[in-house]
Amino acid sequence: MRVKDIKVNKNLTVDELVKFIETANKYESDIHIKGGNFTIDAKSIIGVLTLVRAGIEVTIITKGDDDEDALKAIVHLLN
Repeated sequence: MRVKDIKVNKNLTVDELVKFIETANKYESDIHIKGGNFTIDAKSIIGVLTLVRAGIEVTIITKGDDDEDALKAIVHLLN
């Protein structure tokens, strides 16, 4: 399991949102984004669309065989 705290630096455009979901779904690992009062599945377009926005501080949690690569990819897309 990998865990990383980050501050989201940008709002995702529609194209970036699609790329985010496609990227998350490439990985076998479970990927969750945890904030103050929410935890979402990073592979869920509804969760990501409604909760991930610039300026919030979140924790990215990945768990699985490719968790390190998944963590790096998701952090890269949010910064």
